[in-house]
Amino acid sequence: MSRPSSGDLWGGLSSAVVVLPQAMAFGATLWALFGGDVGSGALAGLIAAAALSLTSGIMGGTQGLVSSPTGPTLVLMGGTMVALQASGVPLETLPKLLVVLLLLAGLFQLLIGITNSGHLIKFIPYPVVAGFMTGAAFLMIHSQLQPIFGAELSNVASDWKLVPLLTTIVTLVTMILIPRWLPSIPGSVAGLICGIAAFYLFSVIVPGDIVPAWLIGQLPGPDSIRFSVPTDVFSDIPWAILVPASMALAVIASLDTLLTALVADVTSGSRHNARKEMIGQGLGQMLSSIFGGTGGAGNTGATVIAVNSGGRRWVGIISGVVIVVLVLFVGPVATYLPISVLAGIILHVAIFGMMERDILAWIRARRTLLDGGIAILVTVVTVTYDLMVAVAVGVVIAIFQFVHAQIIAPVKRIRITEKQRPSLRRRTDSARELLVENGDRIIIYELQGNLFFGTVDRLFNEMSVDLESKSWVILDMRRVARVDLTAAKMFQQMGARLASNGGELIFATVHAEMGLGDDISSTLRKISPSGKPIEIKTFIDVDESLEYAEDALLTSLGEPPQMPDQKVALNEIELFRDLSEQQLPGLQAVLEVRTYSAGEELFHIGDMGDELFIVIRGEVDAILPLSGQHYKRLATFGPGTFFGEVSFLQSGSRTANAKVTHDSELYVLDQKGFEQLQKNNPPAAIVILTALGRALSEHLRWADVELQRMID
Repeated sequence: MSRPSSGDLWGGLSSAVVVLPQAMAFGATLWALFGGDVGSGALAGLIAAAALSLTSGIMGGTQGLVSSPTGPTLVLMGGTMVALQASGVPLETLPKLLVVLLLLAGLFQLLIGITNSGHLIKFIPYPVVAGFMTGAAFLMIHSQLQPIFGAELSNVASDWKLVPLLTTIVTLVTMILIPRWLPSIPGSVAGLICGIAAFYLFSVIVPGDIVPAWLIGQLPGPDSIRFSVPTDVFSDIPWAILVPASMALAVIASLDTLLTALVADVTSGSRHNARKEMIGQGLGQMLSSIFGGTGGAGNTGATVIAVNSGGRRWVGIISGVVIVVLVLFVGPVATYLPISVLAGIILHVAIFGMMERDILAWIRARRTLLDGGIAILVTVVTVTYDLMVAVAVGVVIAIFQFVHAQIIAPVKRIRITEKQRPSLRRRTDSARELLVENGDRIIIYELQGNLFFGTVDRLFNEMSVDLESKSWVILDMRRVARVDLTAAKMFQQMGARLASNGGELIFATVHAEMGLGDDISSTLRKISPSGKPIEIKTFIDVDESLEYAEDALLTSLGEPPQMPDQKVALNEIELFRDLSEQQLPGLQAVLEVRTYSAGEELFHIGDMGDELFIVIRGEVDAILPLSGQHYKRLATFGPGTFFGEVSFLQSGSRTANAKVTHDSELYVLDQKGFEQLQKNNPPAAIVILTALGRALSEHLRWADVELQRMID
């Protein structure tokens, strides 16, 4: 681990100064909800900031991230305390249950980190997040009404009743204006200083004594901090409230932190590690709880200031250490800190840091009307009913939005037939004519996305016409992410329907991650052992499946394809088919017969050559080498086909590699032999040139079709 830089030191110091008033404000607000001492609450907020920043910094999940109590976590913790009190839990027991709440939330965050599930939280739709944040902002504003308008008003002189309100206004306005005029000064620091100054200025102007209830009071000393777990309340814990609340707190704190981490990444140019960050945050929540602190998450404002100050790896640790030092010495100073100043800081965070004002714009635009409605729904549930229910509503909405998006997303990317995309195997003239006439009986469906109960039924309907005929249907699964049980059962039905009509269902490019295994037939038999077994072929790529389907179609049409081991006669080769019986001996005299074993290479790309190769027996692949051991197969030549015509017609370098895949026997005709044929039998040479020209024309026409298909 590198040593701290000057940027880390300045970043840690500046972020600690920003965090200090916010942590005290949030802690004091939370403690006030159950009648706790405000000073103790402020100390609890500082403990949380120190614990979270230290553990997060030690884990090093995010460069420059600083943590502290935040608005969303405050509202959720406060809502849980209110729910516990409403269920009959005594006020004096609530602080102990808060410890349990934070321990459980920290444990859940640890699990999120250990299982590397942090990235899943980021898939919660933004309208849900915006709705919860906005609702939480309204609740935070409501929680500050008493500090703003003053406590114990019946015992306060009338001249003093507006002092807390005026102090809050000064604090809030200062936080808004100072960063605009002096960007280098953090708004919370400016608000804290100006708010305190305004409060004591009013105390000079307004006659009478300052109301003690309007001040934080001295923080408890460091000796008041105890390392303890309240085991005495375990038997009476209302788990039905605490467990869902702790899970919601873990999700909200994790989401808040991960959003802050993204901001830190953009500002620092680094990339956070969600797994490490969640583990650090979970440990921080647990450490804070057993030392009497509150919960929290990543603090966006403090993080941006820390990163802009040059802070990186050590910022969280330095910020945490600075806060610990302040805890040791800030206690007497807090005696003079007005609660209304902290209220102004909280209002600024709620209004400008959490409230999503774009919701109104979403409602006005037709395209985003649904998003705006979702945000308002979550906001209303948050404010009027229950925070945890709002989180649950948000998660349910996220699930439904995801399912809806998957259902409406097309899973059929393209449908083409063999006529549009024949296989790479070169066929004889008669076989090619049959495929041209009947190629629409071989259909390729290129699928994409997730095949599950919501999408596969639509796919079945789109394929229904093809399933009712004697067709060979190829499913290209290359772009499919997942296949669920419903989709697998639907594949069984597709295969059975095709088989009943004499057709066949074929799979291509099936990868392990989609959940169907390497052998589709075997997988379908395992998930439905009682059903009628259906043989379904699986191939490594689309071209192999096309070759298989073409062979099956040709066989059904009465012209089975040539097998590699079958030897063809000279007059059966399509290139020489138009030669007369008298011309064949002259051709035979200039042809060289060569034999090759499987695995041998005839030539490589770039080799010079002038030879034409005609396959009598066996099989040869033309391949284009790519990076490393990878290559692309361009064509396959079986008995009766030929290759090498480009270099034969004009001597030059080869444009691909030629590799023997089955033991082969070839005729070889070079330019010297062809010149001899031209001299001895000119008509035969003309017939061969005409056949070569026709073949090249067909190849060019096919190339045009393939290019057009790729463009479309």
